[in-house]
Amino acid sequence: MSRFAETETALIEKLRSMKVKPDVTINLLDVKEPLNAAGFTQEEIMSVLSALEQDRILVFAPGHKLKLLKSLP
Repeated sequence: MSRFAETETALIEKLRSMKVKPDVTINLLDVKEPLNAAGFTQEEIMSVLSALEQDRILVFAPGHKLKLLKSLP
């Protein structure tokens, strides 16, 4: 499994554990800090978040927040 795929899996599992639903805004730090503690770099996390934004699954919101647009893959 590539590092991108590992990061994507960990990020999606974290969002699911937070029970994030579509149209809900969450603090970006609530996602990034646990993933950083698990050994993922900020660049790896942002790369996956950017890919999810391109897929229109989430968007970056003002104030270091994320908004889920549709259900997680």
